Order: sequence, then C-alpha cells, then structure tokens
Amino acid sequence: MTSALVLHQGAESSLDYFLHSALQERQWQAVLLDTRQRPPADFASQLKQAGVVILVRYWPSGWCWRGWLRQAKRQGLRCIYWMDDDLLDRSGFEVLPRKYAAKLRRLAWDHRHSILDWCQELWVSTPTLAERYGNLNPELIPLHPQVRVLEQIRSFTIGYHGTASHRQELLWLYPLIAQVQERYSDTLVEVYGDEEVRRLYASVPRVRVHHPVPWERYRQLTAGQRLDCLLCPLLGNGFNGARAAVKYFDAARLGAAGLYSDRLPYSGFVKHGEDGLLLGDQPWQWLDAIHQLLSDPHRRDLMADAAHKRAYNFVNPEIVHD
Repeated sequence: MTSALVLHQGAESSLDYFLHSALQERQWQAVLLDTRQRPPADFASQLKQAGVVILVRYWPSGWCWRGWLRQAKRQGLRCIYWMDDDLLDRSGFEVLPRKYAAKLRRLAWDHRHSILDWCQELWVSTPTLAERYGNLNPELIPLHPQVRVLEQIRSFTIGYHGTASHRQELLWLYPLIAQVQERYSDTLVEVYGDEEVRRLYASVPRVRVHHPVPWERYRQLTAGQRLDCLLCPLLGNGFNGARAAVKYFDAARLGAAGLYSDRLPYSGFVKHGEDGLLLGDQPWQWLDAIHQLLSDPHRRDLMADAAHKRAYNFVNPEIVHD
C-alpha cells in the first residue's frame, strides 16, 4: 500500500469531507502530520518510504518543513497540493473579514509561487475551482464525507456557571477540568469567565468559555439547555459562607446532576446521593464523582429528576410536582 504523507495545519474539515475518502479509494495509507508542530524524529525515514506527499491548503511557516517539501520533490515523490477555497487569487479576499483575509494571504497567497513550483498535481474541491485553474489540469475530488461526520456524537456535558465573584473557584477547577478532558474524549465543558479565564483554559481541549452576561440574558441563553453535570464548588471563605444554595436550582433547571462542596449552604440542604453529591475539597473526589456519573447515566438521571421535582416544592410547598 502506498504511504501518503498529508501535511496540514490542524484538523481541517476538508480531510473528513474529501481527502480521507479520496485516499481510501486509491488505497493510499494516510500519515497525518501537523506542520504547526516540529517534524517527528523519524520523518526522514517516513519520507523515504512514502510515495505521495499532499499539502493541505497552507504553505508551512517553519523552514524545516519547507526543506522537507523540497526534499520530497527532489526525491521524485508525487507532490500534490489540495485546495478547497480559492486561496491563490487575492481579489476574492475583499469580501472576507480582514483578520481572516490576512491569514489566507500569510499562509497561502504570499507563497503561491512556491506552492505552484513545488506541486506536480493540483486537487480541488469544486467545478468552479477546476475551471478557474484549468491551465494546471486540476483533478476534481468529489465530496464524499466520512460516516463519522454524519453521526451524532453523544457527549457528556459538564458546566460551571459561576459569576465573576467565583474567581477562586475557577482557578481551583482548572486542574480538575484538565484531568477530566485528558482522561475522557467525549466530555464537553462550559464555564463563564472573562478574558483572563479564557486564556487560562485555552490549552484545555473541548472547553468553551462564555462571556459573563446579566441574569435575565443568562436565563434566555440557557432556556432549553440541558447539562449532564453542574459543578458547584464553593471554597471556604467568609464571603462564600453567606451565600445561599441558588446553584441547586440552576442544576434543577438545566436537568443536571449537581456536584456541591460539602459546606454551607449546601451541606444540610442537598440530600447526598439522592438529589446531588456533597464532596470535599480534594480534586480527586470530584474526579471520582464525575467518573461515577459518567459511567452510570441511570443514576445521573435519577439524581437530576429528584432535584427537579424537589425544586418545584420550593415554588409552592403545597403542590407536589410530578
């Protein structure tokens, strides 16, 4: 089987929509290499064993990758450039946002001569591109998405919906969330925080940081939203000691199983194991609880349902909500 080195910059959607199927049809074994990283230590041997090199969209910025591309051409490998937008005609960039247009110029258009000099073949995604670059005899690659692109991914959603007053909790949560995201590949986490919080969590995969919004706007944005788990840590300090158990009702509204610090206002309020979990201050305790809830969706749903029913009793204690 022919080995095809696919040089890309991040998980480009065109890999799943076009290239993986094109490689499979040709019975080429794809070796994905992200040019934002340094070449692997054994890249020289990979290049010797390869028959094809495919450059996806962008000319690498690192001199080392550029040197290897030129080596591939000298070695007589089949050099293919893949393009699924018109990256070589700057006139089309005028309608794009300025920042995105600058990116395309920096990574593709500025290097158009190097790209065209390097590649022996041009692969394109649409008949329009095939027509525009007809003088280069491009090959039109059909749209053929991978099955996994069409499948709905069942993910485990975890939220922390604290306000700006919870900076200590956001810092405390960081190593815990990093461990969760490292251990599991199907967990999504959302938190609320400012730009500093966004930078803090930027390196953790599958974490979405929402900008804080006023209460009424928050209620509108989360209307109909459902979380699997709501994290409600509360560190021990004088300010937190005067808080009320309002996050319990957020968990109930979001259909989530709540995880709470085992201190006031939650200790004595949350019925541990029935409508929430009371946990100590050690991150491993929270990590273990998340694992239990992730592994046992039935228990998680029972806990969330119990909290939802009990919450309605606070609306009107005389009415039992079913």
